[in-house]
Amino acid sequence: MSAPFEPTIIRASSLSTYNDCRRRAATRLIWPELVAAGYRLRHTERSIQAAIGTATHGGVGVVLSEKAVTGKLPPASVGTDAAVELLNEDIKRGVVFEGPRGTAHNRNIAEQQAVRMTQTYHQKVAPLVRPLHVERRLEATVAPGVVLSGQSDLIANEPGQIRDLKTGAKSPPPAGAQVGAYALLAKSHNLDIKTAAIDFVRRVAPEKPQPDPVSVKVELQYAEVAAVSVIRDITNDLKTFREGDPERSIAPGNIWSFAANPSSILCGEKYCPAFGVTGPHAFCHEWQSK
Repeated sequence: MSAPFEPTIIRASSLSTYNDCRRRAATRLIWPELVAAGYRLRHTERSIQAAIGTATHGGVGVVLSEKAVTGKLPPASVGTDAAVELLNEDIKRGVVFEGPRGTAHNRNIAEQQAVRMTQTYHQKVAPLVRPLHVERRLEATVAPGVVLSGQSDLIANEPGQIRDLKTGAKSPPPAGAQVGAYALLAKSHNLDIKTAAIDFVRRVAPEKPQPDPVSVKVELQYAEVAAVSVIRDITNDLKTFREGDPERSIAPGNIWSFAANPSSILCGEKYCPAFGVTGPHAFCHEWQSK
């Protein structure tokens, strides 16, 4: 099978979850190629949780960008206004609000959460960093026709530090491979990176106190090894899908080019474009074992 949709873009943000279910990850990695091969996929709806996270990132990015230029923090309202605007743009495009077990049941609550999360970053983290590059996208070719692309939240003079912002109602999944990819991309563009950290801002119900951000050091050496390992897994799986693997009796275009994991907590209609599709054009059948 040829690869008519090259170059294939591997997002650094996808590395940490690739091995949770490679087949689900493939639906986002090479969607047009899968459709061209005859597979049928579903479009999943954007969640309000993701929209709140994006809005918080946007608000924080505006604040840090201004500090990078002026050396001073702007008022918190600069960030919170940007966060609310981004959130409402996402809501207009369509999102799914949380059910009874969640906290973001409507627009008003979602706005409060985005504002409070942006404010706590502005108060607790932003004063401590000296931004060098904010959300700067970097790319590098990692295999023929395959490009690694990443946009780290912050490269700071602390010295030479990658900082990545994570948000969520629970502790974030391990993001070492993602941060490692950011560091490798920065180094490939002659940026001197010595340390890395993750800043986690928890999303809580409006009636609860907003927790302070938690900053965790990332062991850069291990993170970079993790990134290289996952990138190799992805490029090997892509090669198998396009060329086949006679040793494993996998023909080009076979779904088992990408291993499936029906035990994943993300194996469900809400998260996976291959879930629930049946028949000869289904990209995955393993979800039926759940």
